[in-house]
Amino acid sequence: MISYLKKPGAILGLFMLLLASSAWAQSSGTMPELPVDSRTLRVIEQAEEVYERTDYKRAFFIYRNELAPIGDKYGQYMVGYMYHHGKGVEEDRVAASAWYRLAAERGTKEFIGARDQIMRSLDDAELAESDRRYLELRQQYGDLVLLARAIRQDYDELRRRTGSRVGAGGSPMTVVELNSSSNIGSGSDYYERLERRIQARLEYIAKHTKIEIIDIDVDTMNLALIEQQIAAHVSQLP
Repeated sequence: MISYLKKPGAILGLFMLLLASSAWAQSSGTMPELPVDSRTLRVIEQAEEVYERTDYKRAFFIYRNELAPIGDKYGQYMVGYMYHHGKGVEEDRVAASAWYRLAAERGTKEFIGARDQIMRSLDDAELAESDRRYLELRQQYGDLVLLARAIRQDYDELRRRTGSRVGAGGSPMTVVELNSSSNIGSGSDYYERLERRIQARLEYIAKHTKIEIIDIDVDTMNLALIEQQIAAHVSQLP
């Protein structure tokens, strides 16, 4: 029998390779425009260093409170792994299963394997509790929830910059973008990128769920309704 509960370092190595592969990013359903940035990679490396020093409580804190909440799937897997093996936290197979389920939502084979293996070991009462805990996590840190928050952030930015009309509007102002390679961009280009990013995210949601998004035009869409639909979707088991 193949064990998917691999040593964290082996999973991390695989995870880094996957992040470097644009083909994997497209085929695995990675969320659009939510890349793993350099800070996240540094936090992952820090957590691994702390874990290797066997400071498990500190490592668990980093995975649980710094990586898992931003949708980092390796971090979510590691929270499950540490619950599963009682490293830095009291052993809890049900909690482990819930975190493994969250980590596996993008279809990464190793995370799916860990999820399926532990799920087969749970009895009916534990499975019901796993469902409950997983839904709680999904509604806080699931991909769709994080995507909805990102859409709202961009949408509100457009409203702050352009007034009642959400669209770009050709503003002549200069915008400083902290995450931009050039750092400086024209206002109209910046707003157009925000609009394209919102549309790409909405298209992703429509493609990967049964949520019916009729209008992805940021000038006319009902974002509050879309948020309500997403909230209802993640409150149910997939």
